[in-house]
Amino acid sequence: MPKVSVILPTYNGEKYICQQIDSILSQTCKDWELYIHDDGSTDNTIAAVESYVEKYPDKIHLIDGKSTGGAKYNFFYLFGQVEAPYYMTCDQDDVWLEKKIELTYDTVSYTHLTLPTIL
Repeated sequence: MPKVSVILPTYNGEKYICQQIDSILSQTCKDWELYIHDDGSTDNTIAAVESYVEKYPDKIHLIDGKSTGGAKYNFFYLFGQVEAPYYMTCDQDDVWLEKKIELTYDTVSYTHLTLPTIL
């Protein structure tokens, strides 16, 4: 299965971020990497993310960069920093069901294989 890059913009998400990252770590599909960019949090969001980066350096990455000025621009920034065959986006206050990546990938793969190619 090709690698899936999960992009996660954060801003003052200390209350939720650990639960979201834990739900990504619990995925049945393990062929993913998580990329996080913080938009200038003033709470302990970055410290929480850094603790995960330290525990899972091959899976979770904190992307450095200046504040982008909002969630939409933070997503755009992350898309510009990460290259992957497949992307998934999430918010810091999401909690993913354990088969989210697996089922999403399977659906995309099935659709790609069954739709006619238009030249």
